[in-house]
Amino acid sequence: MQINLLPEQLNIRKSKELKQDLKALVLRFVYIWLILGILWIFLSLRIGYFKKKLYSINVELKTTESLMKEADILIKRKTELNEFLAFLKGHFKKGVFWSEKLNDLSRLIPAEAWLNEISLKKETKEGQENTFLDIFASVGYLKSDEEMLDKINNFIEQLKKDSSFFKDFDNLSLSEITKGQGKEKFMNFRFSLSLKQEQ
Repeated sequence: MQINLLPEQLNIRKSKELKQDLKALVLRFVYIWLILGILWIFLSLRIGYFKKKLYSINVELKTTESLMKEADILIKRKTELNEFLAFLKGHFKKGVFWSEKLNDLSRLIPAEAWLNEISLKKETKEGQENTFLDIFASVGYLKSDEEMLDKINNFIEQLKKDSSFFKDFDNLSLSEITKGQGKEKFMNFRFSLSLKQEQ
């Protein structure tokens, strides 16, 4: 048996307060869930956006990688082609150049002299590569050593004075003269011409 000593009006007020407290609690719960729902929707949208962005970046990256590979292949082919063209250009240029030089030599060499060997030599000095035209020749069928020496000197001077022949060289130096003996007396001589550096 329960005896309620509180006035009925107080009981009604307490019941109303309880209902209001319960209602406020429910509203808070709803608000929290509403806020959480909005946050979830917002985060889902952001995640979706970032996923799309990431996918787009991956597609672009794959396309870029493909383009980079193609670009590398093209650059490699271009380099190879340029090297080949440079080789051809140099080869043909040298072919014309040396044919001119040989024609000039055959025109200038005296009847009593002959060419034994012509070669190109390279020398690196102080980090710079120099190219020399090295010529080994002989002179003979003359009465005396003095006449042979005169022929050699005259030939060297003619080469220096000839603008067609000497235009591509910086200088000419006589490096050796030696006597030889066969059926006839002769002299061997070697001289070199340094090629002008390309500008």
